[in-house]
Amino acid sequence: MFHTNLYPSILSTNSSTGVLDAILHNERRRIVTNRNQVLAIGDSRMGFFARFANDLKPATGYTYATVATPGTTPRCWYYMLRDVDPTRQRYAAIVIAVDSYDDEESWENYPDRISDLHYVIPWLHWGDLVEFSASYDDPSLRVQAARGILLKGLVYKADFQDFLLHPMARLKEARQARRDSRHWYYDYVGPANSVKGVSIDWQARQVNAPPDFDPGMKSEFRLRFLDPRAPDQGRHSAYLKYWFGKIYERYRGSGTRIVFIRLPRGPFVRPDQSPPKPNSSVRELAAHAGVILSPEHFFDSLEKPELFMDPYHMNGPGCAEFSRMLGRHVRALLEPTS
Repeated sequence: MFHTNLYPSILSTNSSTGVLDAILHNERRRIVTNRNQVLAIGDSRMGFFARFANDLKPATGYTYATVATPGTTPRCWYYMLRDVDPTRQRYAAIVIAVDSYDDEESWENYPDRISDLHYVIPWLHWGDLVEFSASYDDPSLRVQAARGILLKGLVYKADFQDFLLHPMARLKEARQARRDSRHWYYDYVGPANSVKGVSIDWQARQVNAPPDFDPGMKSEFRLRFLDPRAPDQGRHSAYLKYWFGKIYERYRGSGTRIVFIRLPRGPFVRPDQSPPKPNSSVRELAAHAGVILSPEHFFDSLEKPELFMDPYHMNGPGCAEFSRMLGRHVRALLEPTS
C-alpha cells in the first residue's frame, strides 16, 4: 500500500508530505492546452502567486503556475519536477528561485537534511535508492534514507498512526483537499502586516524596533542581518552544483528552458555581501544552452520593510508585486527580441 499512490492520497494535510502531495496533485491535473506554460519552484521565500502573473496573460502570452513549497530544497525540486513533468514537454520554462548567485555558504549542511526524505518519499522509487541515499554525507542518514525508500511505511509511521486514530475524519479531510486545495493555494493573498518601523544600526550592530515588537522576531533579524556569516568551505556550492546540474541534465534538449532568478534579499541588505563567484553553480550553468540567468539585481526595488512580514518572507502586497514583475520579466527573458 505504501508503495502505491493509495496512501499519499490520504496523507494528512497538516503534514509536510501531505501539503506537497496536494500541490503536486493540483499541478498534475491542471488542464494545459499548449506549451506556453511557466512553472515556478522554490521554498517559502519564493512568494510567487500565479494568479497575478496570469492576469497579465493578454500581454505575456504565458500561463504561470507554481509548486514552490516551504521547507523544500534543490534536492526535493529535482524529484518534484520529475513527478509533475514526466515527459519533459509540459513547460516552456522552469523558474528556479535562489537566494544568491554566489552559492553563499550555509551553517546547515544541506546534504544531511533528513526532512527531504519525508517531503519526497511518495515519489522516490527503488531505482532512486542508491543516488538518493548516497547524497547524504552522514553514514547513519544514508542508512535511514535507504531504509525509508525500501520500507516506506517507516517514513509514514507517525502519519499512519494518526490516521488510525480518526480514519473517517482523515478520509473526509483528504477528499476535501483533493477537491478544493487548488483554490486554497491559487487564491491565497498572504498577510498584510509588515516590518515597517524596524531599522538596523549597522555601526552599533543592533536592531531597532517598536516597544511592542515580538522579541523572537527581533532575534531573527539579528540572526539574519548581524550575526557572522558561515565561512566559505565550498560545501554548499558543491551541493547546488550537483542538484541544479541534475535538473539541467533532465531538461537538456527538451526545449524547456531553465530560468534562475535571485529573490529579493529581505527588508534590508547586509553591507557585507559575499564577493561574486564566477564559478558558482548558476553562473556555470548559465553558459549552457537553454539556461537563462536573470539580471542579479532585477528585484532589488522590493527590498524594503513595508513589503516584508519578517526577515525572510515578503508579505501579501510584496508577493503580489513580485509576481507581476516576474510574469513580465520571464516573458521578456524568453522572448527578448519581441
